[in-house]
Order: sequence, then structure tokens, then C-alpha cells
Amino acid sequence: MTLRVSSAVVTCVVAAVTATSAFGAGPATKRTTRTASPGGAVTITRDSAGIPHIVARNFAALGYGEGYAFAQDNLCTFADDIVTVEGSRSRYFGPRATAVNYSAGTSSTNLQSDLFWRYIQASGIVQRELSAKAPNGLLPQVRAVYTGWIAGYNRYLRSGRLRDPSCKGKPWVHPLSLTDMLLRGVQITTEASSQQFIPGIAGAAPPGASVSLAARARRSASSAQPNLAALKAQFVTSNRAEGSNGIGLGSQGTRSGHGMVLANPHFPWRGTERFWMAQLDVPGSYDMEGGTLMGFPLVGIGFNRNVAWTHTVSTDDRFVAYQLKLVPGDATSYYVDGKPVKMGRINVAVRYGGTTVRHTFYTTRWGVVTTVAAAGYQWTPTSAYALDDATLDAGPRAANQYLRMGQATSVKSLYGVEAKWLGIPTFNTIAADDKGNAYYGDVGATPAVSASEIKSCLPPGLPTAVFAIARVVTLDGSRSSCAPASFAGTPQRGIFPGRDLPHLFRRDYVENSNNSYWLANPSHPLTGYSPIIGLTDEMQNGRTRLGNQMIAARLQGTDGLGKARFTISTLQRMWEGDRSNLAGLVLGDLVAACNAHPSQVASTGRLVNLAPACAALGGYDGTGKLTAKGGWLFAVWADLDTDKAFYSTAFNPAQPLTTPTGLNTTTATPLKWLADAVLNLQAHHVALDASFGQVQHAPQSKKIPIPGCAGEGAAQDMGCFNAIYSPDHTPARSGAPNAGPYGQVNDGSSLVMTTQLNPRGPVSQGILTYSQATDRTSRWYSNMTRLYSRGKWVTLPYTAGQLGHDHPLKPVTLQAP
Repeated sequence: MTLRVSSAVVTCVVAAVTATSAFGAGPATKRTTRTASPGGAVTITRDSAGIPHIVARNFAALGYGEGYAFAQDNLCTFADDIVTVEGSRSRYFGPRATAVNYSAGTSSTNLQSDLFWRYIQASGIVQRELSAKAPNGLLPQVRAVYTGWIAGYNRYLRSGRLRDPSCKGKPWVHPLSLTDMLLRGVQITTEASSQQFIPGIAGAAPPGASVSLAARARRSASSAQPNLAALKAQFVTSNRAEGSNGIGLGSQGTRSGHGMVLANPHFPWRGTERFWMAQLDVPGSYDMEGGTLMGFPLVGIGFNRNVAWTHTVSTDDRFVAYQLKLVPGDATSYYVDGKPVKMGRINVAVRYGGTTVRHTFYTTRWGVVTTVAAAGYQWTPTSAYALDDATLDAGPRAANQYLRMGQATSVKSLYGVEAKWLGIPTFNTIAADDKGNAYYGDVGATPAVSASEIKSCLPPGLPTAVFAIARVVTLDGSRSSCAPASFAGTPQRGIFPGRDLPHLFRRDYVENSNNSYWLANPSHPLTGYSPIIGLTDEMQNGRTRLGNQMIAARLQGTDGLGKARFTISTLQRMWEGDRSNLAGLVLGDLVAACNAHPSQVASTGRLVNLAPACAALGGYDGTGKLTAKGGWLFAVWADLDTDKAFYSTAFNPAQPLTTPTGLNTTTATPLKWLADAVLNLQAHHVALDASFGQVQHAPQSKKIPIPGCAGEGAAQDMGCFNAIYSPDHTPARSGAPNAGPYGQVNDGSSLVMTTQLNPRGPVSQGILTYSQATDRTSRWYSNMTRLYSRGKWVTLPYTAGQLGHDHPLKPVTLQAP
């Protein structure tokens, strides 16, 4: 039975809140104050960019105001996702349609998605979370925020003010429950683990069993040969678009001597993995400003008075797979230490129209049985595979942790919170504080599998190949000794303690752009950690290389931006440079080869005159700026060129930031791919010297040109720090679930913030590239997107004085139930 949390009718403490005055009124006529309203009242003041500043005396009222303001901007987008986690997509949208998880970068059919989420519900996760005490149950303040958020969201839904035509009046829109929100928490924490395997989990069935249509379809796919290249693209972080850049600057890196942070997560521009910005303030208890993923009621990336932090996607795998040795004649029993163990069963049903699909999920001591088509992992009469997801029950712990992170007063205390709760899903943390300390950490729920255990427990054959290609760890499930180790003091069994996970404190800087912990600061390489966390001595992606090079030049003052070390202005100008690392390495060689051989046969066999392309590339400035003529052609070429021997100088672990380099022009293949790129642009009626601004545009409108270029995830890593992804200049990704029309941005730079932690309070500027609202009727639907297109930043007011000078809208006060 689903628990529904109702809310009382809102009482407006100020003048009646009408459809136009509810956060839509004109500027405030007097200085805005930041005192908490009495009792259960909450005051919401939208600043000039549409970011709500929410102040309440208690956490329930805070959540109430946040849920109400969020629903104004994004109710329909979130309601659609609730249909997913409730397992009802087939009922409303049909079983064969695609269910997309934009952030996970995966897709399944609606029926597969529904079966998976019905399994999650039937497994009892939500009941365990509701009954557990902290750390694995919600802290009282966090539960209050959740229940208040639900009540505020539901109040707006009932208010009659919903105008978004994408869901207004639709039967799948309904009030939220606490169960819904906890399921959303499972979705957030398992994006890089269980949700990578939804089709395989939903389709796993013992050989010869009578299975559902969805399972039959999955088994058919699983019978294919292993596709380790696809597995690498799925699980190797540097090959996925979703990532981020983060820079934490200490006293030796800034002109002021105070800490500074650049937050630059690369996340989808669609779906619930978009960031939404707010300031959340319970005076004396919690005061954070920044961004949070939809449906997560605490700030995930942002700053308080003393500390700022950001996240990047980690190379750390928060899961392991197990190979099961099955009992002869019984494919639902497996051996552990020579003794047969019967699998558990969880039965679910999905109903749509007049059809009912039933499916049985099989569970083991190692997790749920799954198939992995790309790895060739199938359920045969002799073997099967199970998934052990360390983040499956981590939703409440992650929420608790973000509350405590928001209360941290230094990077040392921030690390202490991370090491205690170990709840961060698949992210690195990059931070700085007002005392001039910088911090990097990959500290979360990591299976405690050492390098020696991987060596002794990795089965031969496919598991060994899968580990070599994609670093996905598969262990021998027939031996109990292959279980992850357990340590005293951790909030769950089988994960590393915080002290054994990579972390670093510096006074100059830390940086991460989705490579491993190894070069968080190149002058102090981190080594000696389990391969399940990440590797050292391997080629770094272009953003990692470029980021460290730009930082070094800024610290020395050799980048043309003025005196050495960082200010807010120079940090922004560095990021705005939109440089492509790849262009700096090979553009000159490509142009020279093109001029030397101006005719080339394309992959189709067609002879292509390259002379116009040579001229276009010769005029390209090597950036992702709107005006970078020839940039689109270079980006398409980089996406198409799949040559393994791409560089003329190979990677050297002793020179990780300067190798590999140079284009290998000893063969004609780079020009073959260039001929293909020319045909690509011609087919889309795009001039060969077209700039990014002439092709790349926002989802809201083709009239909003978007700067930036691909970071990686295509055939060759363009290494653009301001990473922006848009088909088909990324044809290698054009079949991805979040691909859209040609030139329309689908993911990349999203929440961008530059924050300095001064003793008198933080100073921050930022931009939410896709704006606050997904509701097309909202005034906040594209306002910041247009500013981003023009290279503008918005001030992020934190104090009452800063907010008062921002020309905010009239504050609105609501009474929480």
C-alpha cells in the first residue's frame, strides 16, 4: 500500500497569492530581509534570475516552500519520472516505447523499466528505509524536509495554477508520496550501478523457463557475441558524456588568499537529472545555495558561508558482479564453498490495458541475477551472474550526508562528513574553504575489494576480458572468501572506510575532470588504491590535461589574463576560453596533410574534393566559441575518426599531461574521415566553415546559439573544457537515448558556478545553462540560456544585502501544514 502525504490548504501570510503574484510579481519596493518567518511559515523570494531564496524557521517549512517553488518550474518533468519509479510507464505510454534515463545514459523499454521498478518495490527497500534509524534511515531534519517538500509540491498541484501543457490534466499526474520520493532516491544513487543493467535485470530468467515478452527479448539480445567495445563505452567514465570539471583553489592559488571553487558539472539538458537552483536557509541550522537534482530536496553542489564544493563523475565502481557456479540439473541453485544454495524469488506483475505480464526475479547472497549482453554474460545451465550494488540502500544515507555537508565549516569537516556517512553516489568531491584550504576526495560506498582479491577471485575467460577492457570487477561467487571485506565503523558491510579511499588536502589547488584520483594535483600523485576505484599511469582525457595546463599557466601568470593566481574574473575568463585540447594537439597536422592531399576517397567510395575543407580548418581557432568558423567540421571529423593509432607520439606515463600528441599522418585514414565529415555537413546543408554558433542551438529554440564543444565520448576526445554535446557532430553518440535533432544540445555544461569564500561571506556568480524551468509557459524557461549564449553570468546573492541589491521579485510567504 502506498503512503500518501496530504497537505493543508496554504494560508498566505502576505497579500493573496494569485496566478501572477505567486513568485511572478514585480521587483520588491524595499530592502529584502532574511529573517525566518514564525512557526511553519516559509518565505520565498525569487531573485532576478528566477532562483528562489527560501527561508523558514524549521526544516518542514523549508521543504514546503522548496517543493512549491520547484513544482512551479518543473512539475510535469518530475511527474513523468514518478511514473517511471512507480513502475507504471507501460500503463500510460505503452510497453514498447523507450524509457530513457538521461543521466545513466541508458534506455530500456517501458515494460523492462516497469518490471525493474516493481522488483525494487517488492524487494522491501522502501520499507527498510522508512523503519531504519540513521545512518541508513532518514535523520529527523531530513525526514521533515522530505515531508514538507511533498506537501508543498502537492499543494501547487492542487492549486489550479499548473499551465504546462505537457502534463496538465493528464491521468498520470497525481500527488506525491514519501514512497515516491524514496524511490527517486534509489534512482539517483544507482545511476552508475543497477540502472546500467535494467534490461538485463528485468530479462534474466533460467534457461528453458517460460518467461515474459520482455525477458524473451532480453534473452535474445544476451545470446549475441560479447561487445566489449560497447561495454567500455558504457562503463569507462572518460568515454561517457556525463562527467564534469571541478577546480578547488587554496590560498596559494588565489589573489585574495581565500578558497575558490569552479563548479562545472556536465549533465543532461533533459529529464530529472537537470539541476535546479535555490538557496535553502533555516537560520542557525542550515544555509546552502547552489543546485540540486530534481526531487532531491537538499543542495548537492553549492556553497555555505565557509565552504564550497562541486562534484565530478568518479571512475570508482560502486558495484561488483559475481559469477555463479550452478548446480547440475538445477539452474536456480548455486554453489558456495561446495554447498548448494537455492536462489530466492521475487514475483512481480505489470498491468497495462487488458494485459498482465508476470516475471520472477531471482536473488542470491550476492545480489539479483542479471544478464549483461555487452559482456556476453548469460544465464546458462552451468553459470549465471549476480549484481552486488553497494548504493542500492544508500538513498537516505546520501540525503543525511548532504544535510551534514551543508553544515560543514571547513574542508576538513567536509571530509569528516563524507568519511562517516559514505553515501555519495559515484562522485568525486572538489572543495575549498574560507581559510584557503582545498580538498579532493573520492569517498563513497565503494565495495571493499582489494587488488589482491581481484587477482585471486577474478574468474578466467569473459570476466578477465571484461575487467581488462572496462575495469568492471567480476568475482567468483562459488567462494565466500571472495566477498568484499568488512570494516568496523562503516555504515554498511562490505565497503571501504573513508581513510582507505583517495583524498587530498592542498593549499594550491585540486582538479578533476573524470579521470581517476591519480592526478588530483600532479605535484602530489595519489597511488596505491584498489583498481575498483580507478587506475594510475594511464592516458588522461583531454579535459584533465587541458585543465591542469590552464591552471599552471594561470598560477604563473603566463596565460595573458593578467597577474598570477586566480580571481573570480580570471577563473571565469579561463573557463570561457572554450579551448579544445585536441585542436591544440593535431589541428596543424591535419591542415598540413589536407593541403598536401586535397582529394580523398570517403568511406562510401566517393571521391571528395577536400580543398574547401582545408581552407575551413585553416581558419579554425581551436575553440568552441560561437564565432569559431570551421569548428563544426573539426568536431564532426573528431567524432568520426576511429583510428587506434591516431597520435604520432604515444602516451608516456612519465609525461601524462603532454602525451600523447601529434596526428599520425603516415596513413590516409585521417583524410578519409575528413572526407566523411565533409559529406556529413553537406547532407545537413551546413557550410564547411560553419561556426558552432551557426549550428549548435538550445532545445528551447534554434534562435539561441550555444557555445562549447564535445569533451569526450566520441571517437576522438576533443578535450573541450566547456563540454557541450549535440548530434550529429557527435555521430558516435547519435544512437544514444538522449540524442536529439542535428545540432540541438542534449547534455554538457549545466550548473556553472564560480565561488570565492571570503571571511565576510561568499561571493559567487554562475549560470544555469538550460535555465530553471522545463515548463514552456514559465518566465524562467530560457532566461539564463539566453544569458549563457551571450557569455553572461548572474550574481548568486547569499546575504540579505546581496539579495536586496539584486532587484528581486516580491517575497511570498506560505504557511506550511
